[in-house]
Amino acid sequence: MAYALFKDGEKLSRTFSTEEETLEKADKAGLVEHCDNQPVLEAKLKIKPCPADPEPHDDADLDWTPDKRAS
Repeated sequence: MAYALFKDGEKLSRTFSTEEETLEKADKAGLVEHCDNQPVLEAKLKIKPCPADPEPHDDADLDWTPDKRAS
């Protein structure tokens, strides 16, 4: 099972192998707040299972940088 970051049903990121990895990459991208030492995604963002991307990617291919995110 693969996971990705979604906003309002639209996939914002490439897929990752676990929810934890997706959250870690979202945190590195500045999309996670920490409340009481717990990571919390920004409003309307969700990590959901989805089909794996057809081609492999690396971190250089992350497509959720702040200038590319959906508003």
